Amino acid sequence: MTTQEEFDLWIRRLGTTDHPKARLICFPHAGGSANFYFRFARAFTDLDVYGVQYPGRQDRRREPFRNSIPELADEIAGHLAEWNDLPVVLLGNSMGALVAFEVAFRLESLGSPPLSLFACGRVAPTLRKDEGTHLKGQDAFLREMELLGGMGHELLQDDEILDLVLPPMRADYRLAETYRAAPGTRISAPIHVHIGKADPKVNEPEADQWRLSTTGEFTLDVHDGGHFFFTDNAERLVAAVDHCVENAESLSR
Repeated sequence: MTTQEEFDLWIRRLGTTDHPKARLICFPHAGGSANFYFRFARAFTDLDVYGVQYPGRQDRRREPFRNSIPELADEIAGHLAEWNDLPVVLLGNSMGALVAFEVAFRLESLGSPPLSLFACGRVAPTLRKDEGTHLKGQDAFLREMELLGGMGHELLQDDEILDLVLPPMRADYRLAETYRAAPGTRISAPIHVHIGKADPKVNEPEADQWRLSTTGEFTLDVHDGGHFFFTDNAERLVAAVDHCVENAESLSR
């Protein structure tokens, strides 16, 4: 049984409403934190929105990094499995999409399936994309960060900030680059994939392979923008999540 203290360590409240129709659980990218989704959460008026806080960063920086995405997913699913008084939608960006997929698989096995999974900015779980980024020296690694646009140029020049963000970022890249779903791993929940047209890390054919990871509905949407397209262009993604919840609500009446 998960204690409230343990639960709050992993699952951070980002936005609430008086009469929520569902909960949206957001999974950050490599090196990211739950608060990355704070601005995004404010766009929802009918959902309670939460972000997952991985170990090894910010207020959890003294905790050890986990050794694999499945290990991370085991712990997160354990905290979410009994929280089933409302429908749950999972949304992950980049590495977070892989973590969300593995959590969805575990929740289904535990009898608490999510309503749907939104996967953003990541190749399908069946495709291992190891570019060796986590093994690169600091200068090459920082060039990769700048390419993706997840951190401003000024932050990448600040040694104090780099000392805080580089260890979790490198550890997360190792998890993402060495991950591949176990053969035959599928979920029954719908998978809705959203990518940026200019994302250097995933193209449409790679994103389309997510259809092999579900026995349910599959959609693919391409947006203007890059790897973090929804930080400035979130309207269509927000509308898609809202539509998913509204459609499920109408079917249950």
